[in-house]
Amino acid sequence: MTKPAGESSPHLTVLQLAERWQTTAQAIYIARHRGKAPKGFKRGVKLLFPIAAVEAFEAAQMADDRPSHRGTSAEHRPPERRRGRRSRKTVAV
Repeated sequence: MTKPAGESSPHLTVLQLAERWQTTAQAIYIARHRGKAPKGFKRGVKLLFPIAAVEAFEAAQMADDRPSHRGTSAEHRPPERRRGRRSRKTVAV
């Protein structure tokens, strides 16, 4: 008899990962398809994610997350609005 993936299992199911990340199972499937989720494997019909892979993925995401300094330097400011072209007025002769 197999036991369900739970606290004692070294793997997370899609629903458990979705709960951990506060999102939906469909979002996990989409992120996995786009390569923006940890590596998982299929066991029968279930998709499982090793907890070690999930934690490594989360640590990598946190390491890549840098604070935003938007607007503090010229390169991060929104471009100034362009002035529209002046239309040429044609003079009827």
